[in-house]
Amino acid sequence: MNPKINKLIRRIFALIRKSFCLLIAALPLLLAWADTARAGNDCQTAEAALDTAGKLRGLSPKRRVPCRLQNKTEVERYLRETIKKKMSETRVEHEGQTYRMLGFIPKDFDYFDKVINLYTDQLGGYYDPEKKYYAMADWMPAIIQMPIAVHELTHALQDQHFSLAEMIDQEKLSSDVVLARAALIEGDATSVMLDYSRMLAGQPSIAKEQSVSMFMLQNISGAMLSQSLREAPPALQASLLFPYVSGLNFCHALLRKGGYRAIDRAFSRPPESTEEILHPQIYLRGKRDFTVPADPQMPEELGLKEQKPVFRDTLGEFFVSTLLATWVSPQQASEAASGWGGDRVVLYPREGERKWALAWQLLWDSKDDASEFFDVLLKAYTVRFAKVKEQEKNAARFTDSDFGDIKLSLNGKEVLVLIY
Repeated sequence: MNPKINKLIRRIFALIRKSFCLLIAALPLLLAWADTARAGNDCQTAEAALDTAGKLRGLSPKRRVPCRLQNKTEVERYLRETIKKKMSETRVEHEGQTYRMLGFIPKDFDYFDKVINLYTDQLGGYYDPEKKYYAMADWMPAIIQMPIAVHELTHALQDQHFSLAEMIDQEKLSSDVVLARAALIEGDATSVMLDYSRMLAGQPSIAKEQSVSMFMLQNISGAMLSQSLREAPPALQASLLFPYVSGLNFCHALLRKGGYRAIDRAFSRPPESTEEILHPQIYLRGKRDFTVPADPQMPEELGLKEQKPVFRDTLGEFFVSTLLATWVSPQQASEAASGWGGDRVVLYPREGERKWALAWQLLWDSKDDASEFFDVLLKAYTVRFAKVKEQEKNAARFTDSDFGDIKLSLNGKEVLVLIY
């Protein structure tokens, strides 16, 4: 990764850890006016926003997009219904349990409800790719409805030309793939929104800029805090930021290569890992740079050989980095996550006092990359669990955690994490 961008990402993580979070759909310079301009919200803005977005993006609208004015209750209901429709409640529960066991979220964190609250608090409007309408949030200041609408109706243009529903299937695709494709989708819309603000100021497209670092930091420094954000774990805050901040950086790399036509081509060949988002040069090489391993094996003494996991996933480089950053410096975390070459996590139910068993296998580009990750994960988990019970050169064990024993092992280019 470019050293300047790497430094920027570290600064972003540092801000995240102080509970700053991106206001997803609004221009930071306009946020200061939020409390003084709440009258006059209506859907007339949407018509002009669709045409403006189409001209900036270079995608002509194939059809008009109906607009609905909705309050927070209606938006929250939509989010809950959409998540339940796209992902079964059981899958969300198992995903949350996996995150708790690995330490991505605290053990008592109500994953489903908290995530809903976070999205609702940050949402300034949304586009529904199934029913093909734009929902305008009635609580947002009228003065920022236009940039919000430009952002969201860029999603409508994406859908009309590239079919968003086919790009992201949360039941079929891994979390890593979904997050990577979300970064393309949101990075594209954020680029158009920024180009809209620059057009008003008589400035050229961000494609003409050498870097978007200033815009990335502007978004964070102009963020609004909410109760739900203050309560969110830093790793989860980082996940909410990722599609917009890292997605913007990724799309800017494409814009510099070939303008919005380069982003069009990316929708035909979407990124397959957050590694490609964090390191755009890997995507631009055009060669897949990772391998998804088979399901890792659980110890025979657990008697799970004949069982099938209730949850399996590929978590990706960004997840690895944010997980480590919970206990070590953002710089050390991002460096240890670089060199990720694929992973697979599986979750099994168990009988008795300890209800779950988890195995997470990670592949690395080299033995040195694997060794570096193992050392940093060991350091992170030593902070997490206060002390290591047993440690050898390439293995370590923690006991009496809230989830049972935790075993880490290093074998060549592979690292295995077992929790049971």
